[in-house]
Amino acid sequence: MFLLIIIGLLLIIIGIQLRRGKWYGIVAGNNFKDKPIEIQKKGALGASSITLLVGSFLIIIYILDFYGIQTRFLTLPVFVIVIPYSFFSIYKYLKHFIKYGE
Repeated sequence: MFLLIIIGLLLIIIGIQLRRGKWYGIVAGNNFKDKPIEIQKKGALGASSITLLVGSFLIIIYILDFYGIQTRFLTLPVFVIVIPYSFFSIYKYLKHFIKYGE
């Protein structure tokens, strides 16, 4: 269970660094920074939001489990938040792809 807090903290650190613009190169395999900076910023913003959300969720689960609180009730917020966010992201990408062909 201690691994949850370690992974959660690492994800939060990655999310913060992506928001600050330090680690654009790790988003979507952009290792050689061959994409324009605007595309890197958009990808990093989306990735940082997801990593911050998942990292904080893992830490919350660890804290609740540490104090012996049942975590079954957390599955509903995950489905309510993550699934609509995923569909919105897919819709947004498809809309951009249809409009610009990229």
